[in-house]
Amino acid sequence: MNENYENQLLGTEPEIVSEKIFLNLVRLAQVYRKTLNSSNDSFELSPNELGLMMIMYLDPSVNTANQIVKVLGTTKGLASRNIDNLSKKGLLVTNTDEKDRRVVRLTLCSKAKEICEEIRRKNMALYGKALGNIDLKDAFMALEILQKMVDNIE
Repeated sequence: MNENYENQLLGTEPEIVSEKIFLNLVRLAQVYRKTLNSSNDSFELSPNELGLMMIMYLDPSVNTANQIVKVLGTTKGLASRNIDNLSKKGLLVTNTDEKDRRVVRLTLCSKAKEICEEIRRKNMALYGKALGNIDLKDAFMALEILQKMVDNIE
């Protein structure tokens, strides 16, 4: 950590430090969203549709509407609309669960996976740039701290 920055924070209330962390996370999210939107221009998908696809691509265990709602923190209505739109575009298939007929399983089609792979390649460049001159050990420490913060508020 920059020594000047550390001295600035010395004696600062923990809430102020938390606020600075959250503000920086918001800035990172804005850059990520901007990159995602520019990558998405050729696919004609809404940011919500693309987000839903990326979540399913990166974590295949997320394969029901309820899981999508929970992970994305969205409403059932918005998730349902996005699922319908992606189905109509031939990017997502819905199937009734064989064991529990009340559950509808979602599966990305090969075209959706190709789109996600391309988006992920572009995102990797952003991730590399974000880590820039940060030592891998420090990056892991930051990840561990962020995970603890998420655990604390969930």
